[in-house]
Amino acid sequence: MKKVSLSDADARLLAILQADGRRSYADLGSDVGMAGPSAHERVKKLEARGVIRGYSADVDPQALGLTVLAFTWVTQAPGTITVDLMPEFARIPEIEECHHIAGEADYILKIRATDMEHLGQVVRRVQTTNHVFSTETDVVFTTGFEGRPLPVPRADDAKA
Repeated sequence: MKKVSLSDADARLLAILQADGRRSYADLGSDVGMAGPSAHERVKKLEARGVIRGYSADVDPQALGLTVLAFTWVTQAPGTITVDLMPEFARIPEIEECHHIAGEADYILKIRATDMEHLGQVVRRVQTTNHVFSTETDVVFTTGFEGRPLPVPRADDAKA
């Protein structure tokens, strides 16, 4: 997607919605100095332009028993680099994120598991995926932060 230009009001709306996606249009409008229906119209335009991709609940993995977080680096078998492995990885529900990357590995996977045994099962499933040559898995001890709101550039930032 091409970078879009945002007005100051749009940028403020995005910042608020990233912190609280359930905020009412009346409250949004009040926060940015406009009427609720105007805020609603602006949000709908941001959705239509693809700036806002959707809304979701922020679920605590620990509450679901997913106490182990790991990142697995995946290297494809030589000669198979043109094969996209993302659809295969998408079939593994414990993979929260999949990124095709530059560097020594070809993909990095963010995996959530209930315990180390479960993590081992998930990693073995990744390892036995067609065209996977090797993997390396790093287990997370602690997480400082994740899922931070994106910094939203304002129109006046571009002028500086």
